Amino acid sequence: MAEKLGLYVHIPFCRSKCDYCDFYSLAGKEGRMDDYQKALLAHMKETAPLTRGWQVDTVYFGGGTPSFYGAKRLKELLAPLHKLFQIEKDAEITVECNPDSVDLRALRTLRKAGVNRLSLGMQSAQAEELAAIHRIHTPQQTDQAAGLARKAKFNNLSLDLIYGLPHQTLEGWQKNLSAAVDLEPEHLSCYGLKVEEGTPLFARRESADLPDDDAQADMYLSAVRILKEHGYAQYEISNFARRGLR
Repeated sequence: MAEKLGLYVHIPFCRSKCDYCDFYSLAGKEGRMDDYQKALLAHMKETAPLTRGWQVDTVYFGGGTPSFYGAKRLKELLAPLHKLFQIEKDAEITVECNPDSVDLRALRTLRKAGVNRLSLGMQSAQAEELAAIHRIHTPQQTDQAAGLARKAKFNNLSLDLIYGLPHQTLEGWQKNLSAAVDLEPEHLSCYGLKVEEGTPLFARRESADLPDDDAQADMYLSAVRILKEHGYAQYEISNFARRGLR
């Protein structure tokens, strides 16, 4: 039996960089996208021979904001990926999206190109919490993006949520969970906010009114309980579940 392999493709471009983000990402550098595309295609050709004998069961486009990079460029990457790598017929192919950078046409292009899972960066259902971390989308755009995903025939939707945001209360976090569940995603990823050195949020951490460790723990435990009540079973990152909380 062939060994299994997951491919990760990093797309570093963003419309705006969030205050908590310490990933390698570039805001306002759209002019470099075409050169990056050429470099990615060349790198794929260079590395593909190293994977001979391995079957790819997952492909993940992360970032940055892959949806901001554009469906056309992502489609141009998927075609050679299938030619160069041994990608299983039922492989899970995921693209990370921000609610402000998707439309129905783009989503349909991705679905037709073979993408079968979307990871939508919801983060919060409350405008004031999103503004506190410099997220530029609105709660309404999240709702719209989830609806467009279903229209584009995506039946595997994941939502990202962050707990421990500035000024966030346990009640506020539970409202976010309720709003996420109402969108009926197949999967939820819930992350505790970690304030990384070098980020804008780190620079203003003393005045940011961040929940302490105990408050974050309460938020985590409430997520486990509430989501279990709605049919989302928690699982280890190394395992898979159709409806899950990570």
